Amino acid sequence: MIAIRRASQKSGGARRTDGHNGPVTEPEQPRFTWSESPVPDGIPVTQVYLWALDPDDGRVLIQDRGLSLVRPHSLPGGRPEPEDGGDPLRTAAREAMEESQIRIDAERAVYLGYQLVEGDPKRPGPYAQTRYAVPISGYGPIGPDPDNGRVNRRFMTSLDRAPELLAWGEHGRAQAAAAKRAGAALGIPVDDPAPDGYRDGEKARYLVCNDYGMGALWWWVQARGAREIMERVADVVVIHRVETVRQAEDWDLEEVDIDASDPNPLSDPKAKRDEQRRRPGFGACVGRGTVYFRRPWGESGHTPWIGEDGETHYLYEIGEDGYRTRQVVEFAEGPAQKTSEDDWLFNPPFDLYEPEWAEYEIDRSEFETAWDAAVPAPDYED
Repeated sequence: MIAIRRASQKSGGARRTDGHNGPVTEPEQPRFTWSESPVPDGIPVTQVYLWALDPDDGRVLIQDRGLSLVRPHSLPGGRPEPEDGGDPLRTAAREAMEESQIRIDAERAVYLGYQLVEGDPKRPGPYAQTRYAVPISGYGPIGPDPDNGRVNRRFMTSLDRAPELLAWGEHGRAQAAAAKRAGAALGIPVDDPAPDGYRDGEKARYLVCNDYGMGALWWWVQARGAREIMERVADVVVIHRVETVRQAEDWDLEEVDIDASDPNPLSDPKAKRDEQRRRPGFGACVGRGTVYFRRPWGESGHTPWIGEDGETHYLYEIGEDGYRTRQVVEFAEGPAQKTSEDDWLFNPPFDLYEPEWAEYEIDRSEFETAWDAAVPAPDYED
């Protein structure tokens, strides 16, 4: 547990204004203690705050409330209200929408801990302020908070920098560290976030690559999020690597709006995605972490390759980002062969939104059995 006591600030001594002599007694300041355990019974929860993480670029949302305030930066959150029914995540979702106009994926929220407040002269007895890490599931246009009419800008930054902006001291750094662990466990790229920046409008600028053939095509795409691009455009990947994004600023790339009228550079892959969306299994394997498949070899995945020895199958271990990490090739005759990610460093990711993936999915135990039985694939040289 981390205990922080905020000391009162004095400047040149205090002077009484009540007509009495003697020194002024400074009011007692609240004491704050951070703990990563459940809130003890009998301690009321007066506030719920969110470390709201963008699941695509690994940044956390910090509310910029304006320089006129003593504390211009904050996390989205607030007090429970009767309509929340005692559910802290309903409180969090409501406050996040009111203050920052974001939607959260409450089902994936991770409880981080609570801040115990004691000695508050405005409230008798100790009380708790809970914290959650949660993925952001959508952004709306920014607007005024119905409670105070203030518009909070959305500043997206790394979890490493967030404590500096919040100015919560040691307990703020402890919360950010807990949020970073939770984000990594959720598969969010918190260790390699996108560059800092405001996200006030409905759309932001993303670096997008099509690399499913002999060459690559690159664009800047204006969209409401990386997930929207992946859901609406087939055979592309959104690039979040900071170094690559910075390098691309010097490239002469076309800029395309996700909603641009046809024809435009995204017309064909968008038409392909629209056709896929109408079929069963679309997106069934997305957002589930590492997944496993046994798929017949073929250019489209539908037509197996029938060689001299019969049908060949590929068993894949594929991460949430679409990149395979391990592979087993089963031949009709002869031993199965296995290879690891080092063999495909330059290969593009698989598009897990494709409906076909759902029919080829297997469980991890089936893949591990095949992996253990396979022999290392031979090295090939040109």
